[in-house]
Amino acid sequence: MHVKLPTHPWARIFVLLACLSPLWLHGQALRDVTGVITDSLSKQGLPGVTVVVKGTQRGTTTDAEGRYAVQATASDVLTFSYVGYLTKELAVGNQSVIEVTLQPSTNALDELVVVGYGTMKKSDLTGAVIRIDSKTFKNQPMTQLTDMLTGTVAGFNANQSTSAAGGSSLQIRGPKSLTANSSPMVVMDGVIFNGSIADINPADIETMDILKDASSAAVFGARAAGGVILITTKKGVTGKPVINVSANVGTAQTANDFKPFDKDGYLTFRRDLLRATNPDRPSFYYDNPGTLPAGVSLEQWRTASNNPQADNTQEWLSRLRFFPIETENYLAGKTVDWYKEVIRTGLRQNYDVSIGGGSQNVTYYWSLGYQNNEGILRGDKFSTIRSRLNVDFKVTDWLNVGVNSQFADRDESTVPANLAQMFIMSPYGSMFDENGNAMWYPNSFAVANPLINYYGQERMKKVNTLFASLYGKIKLPFGFDYKISFQPRYEASKDYNFWSSNTLEGGSTRSGGYSTRADASTYEYILDNLLHWNKQFGVHQFDVTLLYSAERNRGWYSKIANQGFVPNQNLGFHGMQYGTSPAMETNDTQITGDAAMARLNYTLFDKYLITASVRRDGFSAFGTKQPRAVFPAAAVAWKISEEKFFHIDFVSQMKLRLSWGVNGNRDIGAYSALAQLLSAMYYDGTNVQVGVYNTSLANPNLVWEKTKSINLGMDLSMLKNRIDLSLEYYDMTTTDLLMKRLLPEITGFKDITTNLGLLGNKGFEMTINTINTEQANFSWRSGLVFSLNRNKIKHLFGDYKEETVDGKTVRTELPDYSNEWFPGQAIDRVWNYNVTGIWQTAEKDAAAVYKLQPGDFKAVDVDGNGKYEALVDKQFIGYRQPRFRIGLRNEFTFFKNFTASVFLRSELGHMAPFAEGLRTGGSDTYDRRNTNDFPYWTPDNPTNEYARLNTNTNVFGGGIKVYKKLSFLRVQDLNVGYSVPSGIAKKLKVNSLRVFASARNVLTFTKWPGWDPEAWDSDGNNVPMPKNFTVGLNLSL
Repeated sequence: MHVKLPTHPWARIFVLLACLSPLWLHGQALRDVTGVITDSLSKQGLPGVTVVVKGTQRGTTTDAEGRYAVQATASDVLTFSYVGYLTKELAVGNQSVIEVTLQPSTNALDELVVVGYGTMKKSDLTGAVIRIDSKTFKNQPMTQLTDMLTGTVAGFNANQSTSAAGGSSLQIRGPKSLTANSSPMVVMDGVIFNGSIADINPADIETMDILKDASSAAVFGARAAGGVILITTKKGVTGKPVINVSANVGTAQTANDFKPFDKDGYLTFRRDLLRATNPDRPSFYYDNPGTLPAGVSLEQWRTASNNPQADNTQEWLSRLRFFPIETENYLAGKTVDWYKEVIRTGLRQNYDVSIGGGSQNVTYYWSLGYQNNEGILRGDKFSTIRSRLNVDFKVTDWLNVGVNSQFADRDESTVPANLAQMFIMSPYGSMFDENGNAMWYPNSFAVANPLINYYGQERMKKVNTLFASLYGKIKLPFGFDYKISFQPRYEASKDYNFWSSNTLEGGSTRSGGYSTRADASTYEYILDNLLHWNKQFGVHQFDVTLLYSAERNRGWYSKIANQGFVPNQNLGFHGMQYGTSPAMETNDTQITGDAAMARLNYTLFDKYLITASVRRDGFSAFGTKQPRAVFPAAAVAWKISEEKFFHIDFVSQMKLRLSWGVNGNRDIGAYSALAQLLSAMYYDGTNVQVGVYNTSLANPNLVWEKTKSINLGMDLSMLKNRIDLSLEYYDMTTTDLLMKRLLPEITGFKDITTNLGLLGNKGFEMTINTINTEQANFSWRSGLVFSLNRNKIKHLFGDYKEETVDGKTVRTELPDYSNEWFPGQAIDRVWNYNVTGIWQTAEKDAAAVYKLQPGDFKAVDVDGNGKYEALVDKQFIGYRQPRFRIGLRNEFTFFKNFTASVFLRSELGHMAPFAEGLRTGGSDTYDRRNTNDFPYWTPDNPTNEYARLNTNTNVFGGGIKVYKKLSFLRVQDLNVGYSVPSGIAKKLKVNSLRVFASARNVLTFTKWPGWDPEAWDSDGNNVPMPKNFTVGLNLSL
């Protein structure tokens, strides 16, 4: 057989090199080097240690017992690195077995951490940065990155979603804005990520570094006011392919029961409600005639009604204002357990597989994950497929190219039961009608069936996203490095819904079914050009970074709707054209931005550190007069432990830090600074025409919201790195708040987007990590985080009133009562009547002064005028956000292979309105709101905590709420794991095998009377935080 050789000159060269490569490899004399890496204190093998041949991409990681094998030459140097331990370098020489002992350093000040557009040793940091390593959570089923952050990072808060999809609203160091989003920016593998955090698979995360102060985050200027989360994903390491597989299965269920009344409790509830509503009736009027109180005859009971029915039971049910369907079901012995119909135990599944490896010139990492979760509400579900591919090519000694990419397919086609409606259902109502269809109104009144959409709505909601970073890195002369990266992101979503005529939406509000079909897509890109220079001149170390970035975002949205589908509804949203009332809307957007940044890190004598940076951003959404802003920052640090005069034996390292900087917030709509137009039809006398009219005013002076911050910090390592302590104090001020200002009606416009107000944030944070004991067969490590935040509205709209006090004119800024924003107070300040208890029977006359009666709320009348007036009598009684946040993690290792951990989390000092404690007046006939877990006031139960049913709140001007304490201590995570010994693993033909069990939200100590202190809303209908039990395994092939 004849083989045709390539004719192109470059192709011939490539073939020649390929033929010569075996000779080249032979000349390098590669050989296997093996060994075991152990902890210097416990003498235990360390799994997951990175072993790399210095200056190359050849390397590997240790197995479950710390063993490794790597190919190297005699002239090579091996680098051994592991998070929490000091890095060690050893020359290979003639050795074929190299045993290594690593010195633990808790959160070592010598480990590398990721900062904006680069990495630094932690000991060289001048800002507030905290690192989270994924190995900490090897025994926990992490489904989202917020699971790794909540309670483990001081100053970080995630208001977690309780749905099957999960998700959270994230916040670092308190609120930075009144209305604009101040969530932290997410940066993944050095590039800004604008997608959903649900698309990031925690199994792909190697580490996370949190930038909390302005100096650290200022290099991202435009959107960094809320802090920055820097994610480093896993990469391939030179060596044979390593396959990792993980699987876990678990359940989600309510942590405690907060049920509606059962059939007997409901009868008592109706009796007490009607007694409270009609106090002039005899107390026995609403009693069951079969169980009348002592001394009350059946004849007395019957004659209490003017025209009693012949059947005593039906007469009683009539007095209880039962609807016909309730009476029918009571007599037939039929009931519905609405709690059982709505609440369930959900199944949770998570599976991941990855493969990583590489050669001297190419490394790769690929993963595929599948997650399928059910929530605790029937119909609540979420699933996603996530995949990642990271590849790096070493083209030459001076050129590397690569791609970091991820794909996600989310299925959010959830139609959950309505929890709020569950609490308004009578157990004597009916779920289905005689035809087997879910009844619109189970109580025979306009209170919807909590499962009406679950049974009658078809939904398809899918989101597909693709995000990538394509980069090239060039080594230039004189210590310069250049990197160019192109980061495209594409997202396409479909949200198709069909409400059949068996639903209220498709059969009552409209007829013949109703359908909507919405499609949206977003394409954006960011192009970064990065020049880096690092050079040392004697005792002077310089590190310079320059950046130019450009971005563009385009979005397309279209929605069609129709109703009255004929001749039938079988096609649903698949046949939109068959409806009789079509409607359509579309919206396209485009925004652009650019940025230039420069940063200098300077180190003198390896103990005096200076960082200075400046970034200039432009963004098309701001006013035409000021679309750009400048964000400067500076920081200094002093490694005081390196000074000759420092002689504290138990202190290993000590560093003091001071930073200042400005960050920005650009969270406004694409066209908020422009005048908006809306279309409308009008009749010109002959035909119907379409015209447009102005709905808002333009603001060409709209500028960036800016947050200035000062941070004082100290890093301390003691007792040979057994104790690491970090203390932080910060003071932030946000100016030019992005807000909508209401306009006088005479202008013809409702509001205008503008810059107003001044907001302050102060806080303190503490992080302590300790090695309590490290023995051959037992180790114990702990981590404690503590934080507090105090915010204040320093200035609002600039509207003032003048009053004369003690002969002096006092000028006071007016509050915004509708949002309960008060200058000089915290954003989350609670302004309400100070409820001191319940009026008791002996206080009947005193209650009557306020037109109240025993069983109603008693509140402080500040001016004592016998009236409750909001502007006079409402007081500041507490805070909605926690005053203190605490997290404590303890990790144990037994006999090398057994591990256990427990994580406690506490939030203290805040309160929230408890809707179930406010039993306001309403129609006694139709009131079916019934919740069991609080002892409302009755003459026989004169509690001083909860008012009577049908209590009178009309006398409280501006309304009244019942606030209860939300403070809690939660056993958040309990985890146990077992690593199978390597000998047994090899017999099973796997490199390593680990099994684990986990429990989340195990136990909560709180005085909050509702379902869950972390999941509440003003109506008391939020789904509670589920309790999760999970078992799983991790294996490596």
